[in-house]
Amino acid sequence: MGTKKGFKVQHKHSSIPIIFIKYLIYNVFLFTAICFALLMAPMVWAEGVIQLPQTGQTVCYDASGTEIACATTGQDGEIKAGAIWPNPRFSDNGDQTITDNLTGLMWTQYGNTPGPPTCTPGVRKTWQGALDYAACLNTNNYLGHNDWRLPNVNELESLVNSGQSNTATWLNTQGFSNVQADYYRSSNRMASQPYTTWFVYMDRGWVQSDDDIGYSTNWAWAVRAGQSGAVALPQTGQTECYDTCYDVTCTEIACANTGQDGDLRKGVAWPNPRFTDNGDQTITDNLTGLMWTKDGNTPGPPACTPGVQKTWQQELDHVSCLNTNNYLGYNDWRLPNRKELRSLANYGQSNTATWLNTQGFSNVQYWYLSSTTCADSTDNAWLVYMDWGYVMQSTKWVSFNISPYVWPVRIVGQSGNLVISILDKDD
Repeated sequence: MGTKKGFKVQHKHSSIPIIFIKYLIYNVFLFTAICFALLMAPMVWAEGVIQLPQTGQTVCYDASGTEIACATTGQDGEIKAGAIWPNPRFSDNGDQTITDNLTGLMWTQYGNTPGPPTCTPGVRKTWQGALDYAACLNTNNYLGHNDWRLPNVNELESLVNSGQSNTATWLNTQGFSNVQADYYRSSNRMASQPYTTWFVYMDRGWVQSDDDIGYSTNWAWAVRAGQSGAVALPQTGQTECYDTCYDVTCTEIACANTGQDGDLRKGVAWPNPRFTDNGDQTITDNLTGLMWTKDGNTPGPPACTPGVQKTWQQELDHVSCLNTNNYLGYNDWRLPNRKELRSLANYGQSNTATWLNTQGFSNVQYWYLSSTTCADSTDNAWLVYMDWGYVMQSTKWVSFNISPYVWPVRIVGQSGNLVISILDKDD
């Protein structure tokens, strides 16, 4: 009877071991998945210290600027390489500040040089005047914070939406107000011409320099570190500081307390070495995890007509040809987007192309077209000047004595999101 009684009890509660077994299986699976993810995460993170964000472009165009279907074009609007923007992109903090959830940076909500009367708000400023303006905000504990600063060129550029024809107009629909469709000053001097400073044209998205011989004025927009975001921006590479220039001769000065980028060096520090030669005619950027061809002069097999300038469509076709020919053992080459090309710029060097040619690359040229179309002028594409670091528009047809070359890129690894997704799983 004891045996039969025990059997009856087990039969009566037979659901208990089934539930337990299912629970055990689930947790064993979860534990295994977490261990696997934790094991793999360092390997993935080793491919790049940061992940670049997407550009914002989601549509595609032909060479004449007509919108077309994106499939198999190889354009930025199809590939959408980079970290996806959070939704919402910006959060209104209810205290006249806005946090960019992509970068974690906190900006003043008012984009027209805001501040108390003592800081002379609402007017354009010289470069030194803009640095003094940020210091004035801190003296006055503006909006409850005393760590405002003039943003560096990477931080300003991070606001550009390449999917919009006018970034300033778009920002004014995202919670900001009075963002000017004009030039905004960064805290960076131009290394090759220290009498000029870097700025971002907030309507069209240009990254250019402007003479700052003591008198030129542009808008200032204060930023502070705020909280962590979906991506981290890298440092610009600038480490030096300069006095106010009243002619083309500028004097290097000590950086302490200047508020210049060479002083603050905000952003993720670059790994050392920055680049790794893979020994197979490719080089990996240890900062971004992007793999570039070692040869920067439109490389490829003879069938792809290497080493010559090309129109935008020819560049896209060239990359397709590389993949057809499994160039260097890979068939996932692509034309880099605007942010990927610009990530190579070193604002601490007078000539990035020359510097890159000392970092393991060879034949790096001065002008490269990206896979990103200019949304305000769709017959143009974004061009990166690899000598100085300019980001400007260029016709998709070769002209104006500009000879754009192709520099293929591919992604090495992603950013370990698997671990986050599993640990955040809701039972």
